[in-house]
Amino acid sequence: MPTQSDIEDGERIDIQVKVLSELDRPSEKMAKRLRVRDTDGNEFPLTIWKNNALCDFAWERGRWYELENARGNEFRGEKSLNGSSRLHADPVDNPIDSDRSQQSTTAESTDKQFDSLEDGLPYLSLFPIDREFETVDVYEYRIEADGPFDDDPMDATYTLAAYLRSCSDAAVTHAGIFSVIATNRLTNALPDPFELTDESRVTLRADDETDNECLVRLLQQVFKTAVDDETYETGRVDRIRTQDPVITGQDGLFEACLAYTARLEILPSGKAFVGIDISYHARSQVTVDKYVDRINASVDELIDTPVEHDPERYEKSGSGRLKGFADVTFTDPVDDFGNQSLADWYEQKGRISDDMLERLRSEDPQLVEIQYNPNSDETNLHVPQLLRVAPRKEIVKKLAPTFHRKWDRAAKMLPDDRFRKATRFVARLDSLSEVDAQIEPNPVGPNISFMSTEVDRSDNLRFGDDQTTTLPNNGLKRYGIYRRPSSLHLHYLVPERYTDEFASFREQLERQLATIGCSPDDISYDEYGLGNAINYNTTAAAVDDVDIVLAVVPAPDNDFIRNGTIDDPYPEFKKSLGKQTIPSQMVREDNLDDRWILRNTALGVIAGAGGVPWRVDEMPGDVDCFVGLDATRDPETGQFLGASANVVLSDGTVFVSKTQSLQSGETFDENAIVDVLKDVHREFVREEGKSPNNIVIHRDGRLFEDVDTILEPFDETDIDIDILDVRKSGAPRAAVYQDDQFQVDHKGRLFVAQSGDYGFLTTTGRPEFDEDDGLGTPRSLRIVRRAGETPMRTLLEQVYWLSESHVGSAQRSTRLPITTYYADRCAEHAREGYLVNGELIRGVPYL
Repeated sequence: MPTQSDIEDGERIDIQVKVLSELDRPSEKMAKRLRVRDTDGNEFPLTIWKNNALCDFAWERGRWYELENARGNEFRGEKSLNGSSRLHADPVDNPIDSDRSQQSTTAESTDKQFDSLEDGLPYLSLFPIDREFETVDVYEYRIEADGPFDDDPMDATYTLAAYLRSCSDAAVTHAGIFSVIATNRLTNALPDPFELTDESRVTLRADDETDNECLVRLLQQVFKTAVDDETYETGRVDRIRTQDPVITGQDGLFEACLAYTARLEILPSGKAFVGIDISYHARSQVTVDKYVDRINASVDELIDTPVEHDPERYEKSGSGRLKGFADVTFTDPVDDFGNQSLADWYEQKGRISDDMLERLRSEDPQLVEIQYNPNSDETNLHVPQLLRVAPRKEIVKKLAPTFHRKWDRAAKMLPDDRFRKATRFVARLDSLSEVDAQIEPNPVGPNISFMSTEVDRSDNLRFGDDQTTTLPNNGLKRYGIYRRPSSLHLHYLVPERYTDEFASFREQLERQLATIGCSPDDISYDEYGLGNAINYNTTAAAVDDVDIVLAVVPAPDNDFIRNGTIDDPYPEFKKSLGKQTIPSQMVREDNLDDRWILRNTALGVIAGAGGVPWRVDEMPGDVDCFVGLDATRDPETGQFLGASANVVLSDGTVFVSKTQSLQSGETFDENAIVDVLKDVHREFVREEGKSPNNIVIHRDGRLFEDVDTILEPFDETDIDIDILDVRKSGAPRAAVYQDDQFQVDHKGRLFVAQSGDYGFLTTTGRPEFDEDDGLGTPRSLRIVRRAGETPMRTLLEQVYWLSESHVGSAQRSTRLPITTYYADRCAEHAREGYLVNGELIRGVPYL
């Protein structure tokens, strides 16, 4: 039975489709535009033009039709249908093609699931599990060793838990060093020198944080067994990929499959959910030797190209970056291999098949050098025919632009496509037999577990003349900025070669500043020559008695910077001016004609000099100030690298920032965070003349530090402190179900767990963008309370209004609150040497 894949541009086709909904008609020549689905579950538009047959036909939503003489249409790689002068449509019963019966039945069953959804309500890409896990009885075991072993004890525990999973029907996970728990009794022996001892029955409780984490890990193992391994590759629950590609390129260089990420949630009440997110994962078919031939690459062009081991030809996975060609071939003797060749070494290790080994011996290719560890200069030899060029977007765009366009468009999945794909995936899962449960294939809306509401966004942003509006852009146009800097001496630094291009930008910038009520008090101008870092430092040192510098710099990928003819002035100006405590704004030369950059630059100049473009009129709750906390660690070593804090007053204006980075021989723990909090508390008292009554701390990501240690210095005070995780990854998508389809919801949607200290919040969506913008489906933020008693709804609303306080977000909402986003930016600037480390920072020079 024909489906969307059989559609050819301009060719007639007979096909069965189901009418799902009516779409907007962008052209007056269209009589009707429908969203339809074929028997394979593909959804696409059917356009009936006014000169077509059936231009006044009464199509029924939810009905299947046999179309005859529809005309195929392909635009930018997307296939759809048009009407024709001979179009004919007959209603038919639900078709089930024998070759696709399972897929078609699943599509129909998910449609029935959607029949139970309420029109106009919001939904999350969370799917409930039909049993509760308030308490779960499991088996616990100790592991003992009667001899020496090489691994770290915790690493050995991870390995042994995986071994037990592989040879038993139980879900098994670690519960501490040399301790494992399992859903069933374990009867398997462990490999020497280990053995299982001390079997006991224990009860895990969902309202205990440690037990909850163990329960989630067990559910992850059970979930993996419910995934069809003939259809999907399942490495981890956050990396489930279709075996067959869903997007292919005509040249066969790249392909993309659907990739699913599952996240298990268990509330303290025991209610459990699975969050499903979807993306298009690109897979490379391009080996390095083909890549070199295709782009006719020189050695210099190859440097730092990302590569990965070819999984079909090389038995061990790995990835790194090319560093160029080696001086030896595949059969040459190599000192590092004991004067044997790489060919002989591969033969001994069995890394490749005998056929491939023989082929490479005969071709005897020149080897390449790969850097596997980015923190080390050491390189390893490899064979270009056994390496694939990693499918990074810049590589794909260069080699396969048509495939790149398809992949890029598909990645921006709109809510209806995303939610239906997620629902079909869940519907195909087997039962969770180890825990006697099933995942229900219907997304979560407002229910007894989650309360949902929407932030009242009307007229809560204050601008000039104390006027309020709903949207920043409207407020700036009508009333201008809320507060101008006490002094605004603007100094320009412009390369001599870009003076003509800058003249127009300057004129528009100063007009923009005047329009929003902030013309500079004084303006000065200097030109500089593009050359070396010392000259840039000399130029910066001559700047004096100004409030902010606006510097024009070349793009970082400028040919002269890349080939070493000139140094990049951006970091040099940032460092030099930062050490002189002069705020600076940088404008890339290739952005001088970008009107959006113009607006952001104007607002950045104002804020950098100490002005306030707008403020929040009424912040929910009784908070006095917010502290955004960014504590960073080295992912390789786990070592604490530093902490930064950004203090925001209750009206959403930035008060002060501070950052501390790792010094030589110094270690960091919770005390470093406490020191930062003490400093910003002291500055608040100095500024306001009193101690704050309520502080809300926003931790960027998950708080791994000990909460009690952070709170201890404030125990004897009357200060109420709330501590929140603001997590930007792993949170579900949100959409509203309207007119039988999922649509982009308004920003400010809240979902608050009825039992448990967390919820979800969307900070992007309508009215800034909708389905027509092609930006995809808004992703929520996950907010978790770690300390405090302020109601979660209030805390979520505060996060929303702080996301509306970004200096440069006049045109479109920014996802993160300024607390954590600015703390991260401040820390980044300090690490780069653009700010003086350890000192209190006024204003926002890091934007």
